Amino acid sequence: MEIRSPSDQLQSIQDKLQEYIDNGVKLGWLIDRKNRRVYIYRPQTAVKCLENPTTVSGDPILPGFKLQTDKIW
Repeated sequence: MEIRSPSDQLQSIQDKLQEYIDNGVKLGWLIDRKNRRVYIYRPQTAVKCLENPTTVSGDPILPGFKLQTDKIW
């Protein structure tokens, strides 16, 4: 999980998450607080972008885990 800070460039963090996936990580979340987006990274799958989600599911890698985003925004 990466949370974008106000000084971070979005592309550099996206590249970092893709590198994690390329090196064997099975699930990555990039949380962009400024734009209220969560980018979900998984191997061999297109990056999914959620707009202002209230929760983010960890299934199937983290069965039953849900990240509540209300305190993050």
